[in-house]
Amino acid sequence: MSTSNVKEPGTVDGHSGLSRPLSPAERWYWIIDQLSTLNVCARVRLEGEVSTEALTEALGALQARQPLLRLAITDELPGGPRFVPTDNPIPLREVSLTHFEESRWEREVDEHEFAVSIDWRSGPLARAVLIRQPGQVHDLVLSVPHCISDGTTALALLRQWVRLAAEPPTSAPAVADGPVPVAAEDLLPARYRDMSGVLPDKDPEAGDEPEAGQEAVVGRVVPDRFVPFHLRRTRLLHRSIDGDVLEKLTTACKREGVTLHGVLAAAMASAVARDAGAKPGAYFAVGSPVTFRDELDLPVSEDEVGCFVSAVHSVVAYQGDDLWSMARFINKDISARKRRGEQYPVFSLLADQGPTSVADSEPLVRYMEEHGSFNFFVSNIGRFDFPGTLGAWRLSGAQFVGGISVVGYFASSVSTSYGQLNWNFTHIDEAVPRERAERLVDDCVKTVLTAAGL
Repeated sequence: MSTSNVKEPGTVDGHSGLSRPLSPAERWYWIIDQLSTLNVCARVRLEGEVSTEALTEALGALQARQPLLRLAITDELPGGPRFVPTDNPIPLREVSLTHFEESRWEREVDEHEFAVSIDWRSGPLARAVLIRQPGQVHDLVLSVPHCISDGTTALALLRQWVRLAAEPPTSAPAVADGPVPVAAEDLLPARYRDMSGVLPDKDPEAGDEPEAGQEAVVGRVVPDRFVPFHLRRTRLLHRSIDGDVLEKLTTACKREGVTLHGVLAAAMASAVARDAGAKPGAYFAVGSPVTFRDELDLPVSEDEVGCFVSAVHSVVAYQGDDLWSMARFINKDISARKRRGEQYPVFSLLADQGPTSVADSEPLVRYMEEHGSFNFFVSNIGRFDFPGTLGAWRLSGAQFVGGISVVGYFASSVSTSYGQLNWNFTHIDEAVPRERAERLVDDCVKTVLTAAGL
C-alpha cells in the first residue's frame, strides 16, 4: 500500500465515517478479482479536438462528486477488508496511434483492462485510457472494479466524465464530503434482507424447472480444459447490430411478443446447445443479471455508483429453429423469478457462507464451478442515453463490457445507444479457446438475425 497517499480511516479533513467494511457482496467481488481480474469497462468515441489536461481535470471533478472514487481498500486492519480514503487521482493512460485502428479500444480492453486488476491497495478504484487516433478521433475507456460497479455505473461515470470535460466547472469542484455510501445490501427491500442463505441451484418445487419434482440434466458450457482459477483470463469479442437491421429485429420482437433480452438469451442458449451437439428438448441454463435499482427502499439513479445487479437463471429447452418459443419462455421465467425475489437470496448466502479472503475462497468458488446454476449469461442494461454532441465534439459507440473472472466461461454484455446494439462477448481463454468462442459468437448473431428474417 502507498501509505503516503492512503490516509487513516475516518481522519480526512476532520470528517468521520470515511471508512467502512466491505459488504459481503463487495467482499466477494473483491476476492474473485484477486483470483482473476473482474473489471467493468465503458467506452465512447469522441471526434474533435481533445485536451489531455481537460480530461484530467474532468476526472478530478468526477472524483470530487463521487466518494466511492476516492477510496482504496485495505486488508491490514482488524475486521476484514475496509474501504479507506485516498488522495490519489484517477490515472489516465494515453495511447497515441500513427495509423487509424477501428478496433484498438477492443485490444486495450482485451489485453490490458481485463488482464490487470485496478490497484485497490493504493486506489482509487478507477482508471482511464485515452486512445488518440489520426484525424482527431479519440476513444475513451473507463474501468471500474465490479465491487463498486455494474454496467450502468460504468457508462454513467463515463458520461459524467465526458460532460465535465466538455463543460468544465467555472470554479474548483466542491468535494462531496460525508460517509462512504452504504452498500447495496443495506438498501434492499426489507422483506428481502434476510432470506434463507441456500446455495443457488435448481429449485424443482418452484415449478418452473423442467420435469418439476424430478431430476433433469441441465446443460452448461463444458470447458475444453480446466484452467486454474488464478490463471483465468477474460477475452473480448465485439459485435454490434445497428441501422435498419436493428430496427427490423426490434419490429420482429414486438410482433412475437418478446423482449430483445429474451431473444439474445435464447440465441446464446441455442448456440451453446449446438456447440454441445445437443438434440432439441435438451435443457440449458442461461443466466440473466438483472438490475434492482428501482426496487430498493430508496431507489437509486443511474448516476449512483455501486453494483446494483444480481442474477437469475432460466432453464430453457433447446427448440432447434424455434427461437421465439425459447425467448417467450425466458421472458416469462425471468419475470416469475423476479416476482418471487430470486435475485436476492445470494446476498444472504454471501453474508452467511461467503469467504472472508482469497485464502478461504476455494470451497465456494469450486462449488460454483461444479454445481452453480449457470456458467454462461447475458447482461443487458437495455437502452442507455448518451449525448451525441457536446460542444464541438461528436460522440458515438458508447457501450460497456464486463469481465467474467471465475463465475462462468462464456458471457455477453449488451447495451443500446445511438440506435446501435452493442453485443460484447467474453470468454475464458483456453477453457473456451478463441476459435471455439468465435464459432459460438457467430452462431449467436446468425441465430438472432435469421429468426428475424434478416
